[in-house]
Amino acid sequence: MFIALVGFGLSPTSAQATSITHEQTAIKKIAKRDLKPMGGRWSVKITRLGQSPISVQTGNAKIKRQRAASTIKVYIMLTIFQRAQLKKLKVTSQDQRDLKLMIHNSDNNAANRLIKRAGGMKHVNRTIKTYGFKQTTLNRHLLDTRALREGHDNYTSVQDLTTFLTRVYQHRLLGEKYDQKMLKLLKGCRNHSKLPHLVKQATVYNKTGEYPAKGVQNDCALFKTKHGVYSIVVLAQSGHQYQQYRGMNRLGRDVVTYFNRHH
Repeated sequence: MFIALVGFGLSPTSAQATSITHEQTAIKKIAKRDLKPMGGRWSVKITRLGQSPISVQTGNAKIKRQRAASTIKVYIMLTIFQRAQLKKLKVTSQDQRDLKLMIHNSDNNAANRLIKRAGGMKHVNRTIKTYGFKQTTLNRHLLDTRALREGHDNYTSVQDLTTFLTRVYQHRLLGEKYDQKMLKLLKGCRNHSKLPHLVKQATVYNKTGEYPAKGVQNDCALFKTKHGVYSIVVLAQSGHQYQQYRGMNRLGRDVVTYFNRHH
């Protein structure tokens, strides 16, 4: 096989690179086709983990930070476990209940209690910075509409959320013990109405975010199938809810189907 490839002026690695470029082009095409009707402003990052990793990022505007809505909660969860790891706090049964409420049900009051437990917004932002999430900031408590009116909001990016999901899955965030706890919580998220909605036969770890008044619909999801592990992150704002849901439903299905066929 090697001789045949050399005969055509290709080494195995360049043949592999050609294949990856082809797959990246195909994935980008799927993303643009499925998300184009969403309107507003959107960005997406799609990643295949494992032996032959692939990463594609695209959007309908310059890709930068966007309104986080409830996806900010994964960083609050990270801060609680990081402080537990550093022995700065002991995770109580109330904390465990709040973590479940915050991640499973996206409960905002639970999120605010956990921000307080973590030592306030300052500590959450310090943790965000420590782990290199450059486009993420917690600037207001959840439900604080006054702060929002004054121009303060929480932000993240498809890049930061993808890094969070991939590192936590590979146990490269806080290590196996705490990363496993975070994965278990993400697996319990009850909102599968966006990216996972049409995906069959996959274990899903995800966290959504929505703020309909600002046209915000977000989802960051990790899909584990028998063929591989893939992450999809979509941040959408100033758009129409119906088209956003429909676009994300299709994207989840089409990307997982494509990757499963090209494993």
